Amino acid sequence: MKRYILSIILLNFACSHNTDIDRSGRVSGRVQDQRGSPLVDVTILVDNSIFFNSYLSTKTDRQGQYTLAVPTGSWYAFAQLSKIYHDRQYKLYLHPDNFAGFGGEGAVRNFTWKLAGERLEPLPGYYGGLITVVNFPGVYLESEEIVFRFVPEGELIDGSPGEMLIRKALDGHQIQDIPIGRYTLTAHYGGKQLKLRPWNSNEAFQESLTFDFEPQIAGQCDNCFMVEYNQ
Repeated sequence: MKRYILSIILLNFACSHNTDIDRSGRVSGRVQDQRGSPLVDVTILVDNSIFFNSYLSTKTDRQGQYTLAVPTGSWYAFAQLSKIYHDRQYKLYLHPDNFAGFGGEGAVRNFTWKLAGERLEPLPGYYGGLITVVNFPGVYLESEEIVFRFVPEGELIDGSPGEMLIRKALDGHQIQDIPIGRYTLTAHYGGKQLKLRPWNSNEAFQESLTFDFEPQIAGQCDNCFMVEYNQ
């Protein structure tokens, strides 16, 4: 699927299925969280895989179900949840049980809200948030050897309890797929604690840093946080 189709999906989002229903010419399904509870008012977008800016959309009902008539063509179905968490509004893609394309005969596509894991093609990336690691100018460490500890502060974005995570930026620059929540972050290198602050800020460096993921940093990333370290 061409890359420009995903751009159109992002731009236009702003604007147990019932087996007794005839599925011919319709895409339908159920949307739920990881506990199996229905998700209401999730945007379902059915995008044409060939024609530019040709898409259909609907919302899930109180049972987390949806149905949408589709004409002849080649289609992919996507689900996106809008969620406010700590006064920030996040837009999150949900995980399909089947990401294969379909035609005008219709299909069943169910979705589940996953906090982590790799997305299926044609969506790139991960369901979790992204941490970008940046060194303070003049401080040059082997960034891939820094040990970061994430301690959740309260519930994660879906209301579930978080757990402490210990991760490294294996490429020296990024830590991928952290379930979105509020965390207190610490970092150690060679047995010594480093100091942290949000990247590109005038805040003082500190030994622990409590942060939220940013839904969008223009020109940089979505659902991410950029941290700067110093000795």
